[in-house]
Amino acid sequence: MDDITYTHIFCIGAWFIQMGVHEGAHALVAKRLGDDTAEQLGKDSLNPLAHIEWDNFNSILLSVLLPIFTSLQGMIPIGMAWVPINPRKFKKVHRDMALVSFAGPAANLLVVAICILLHTILFPLAPMELTPSMAFPEKLLFLLDEFVRLTCLTSALYGFFNLIPIPPLDGSKVLHFFLPQKGKDIMNNLSQYGFMIILVLFWVGDAGVVLNLPLDIVKIFWYSVELF
Repeated sequence: MDDITYTHIFCIGAWFIQMGVHEGAHALVAKRLGDDTAEQLGKDSLNPLAHIEWDNFNSILLSVLLPIFTSLQGMIPIGMAWVPINPRKFKKVHRDMALVSFAGPAANLLVVAICILLHTILFPLAPMELTPSMAFPEKLLFLLDEFVRLTCLTSALYGFFNLIPIPPLDGSKVLHFFLPQKGKDIMNNLSQYGFMIILVLFWVGDAGVVLNLPLDIVKIFWYSVELF
């Protein structure tokens, strides 16, 4: 592994920000729709630490260790977190599950919009690159803008990725609401194979290219700020 740089650290921070916002949005919308399961566990929060189950090794592995490890390897932070949802507490189960599921990716995209707005403020003030002779205030502005950029891209990646309609990703529950009963039954039967399908398509196969277009659109918005 190469020497740890600010980019590695910023990617770790970006993971925790997007994770807290994503999972917190699920919990808060579920609470609004009548399910207080996450609230009872203190997970109705945007604080990422609230979504780590410190007595559960799988949670620590997937929500903390794996994203830190992949970030330090120079990769995008890869990880997973979750909030407990009890559909039986919803008045309209399929509709409310779709709303709760969509809330996570929607919150990610809101983070993207906020990051682009912050970039419009920081870009005129921050230097284009980091140099040894740069004064501290300029270094701080450059690093802050870089952190915002990596948070933007990380949040966009997880927002769009989770909209893919493969169980257990959020997009599958959104699609489930719109399908006829036969389609719902097919998706329910496929749900037990969801992780395997994702692994084959994205890590063994080349399905990750489907994320290139939405990420490129986000980059266009990001860099268009610099044209004005």
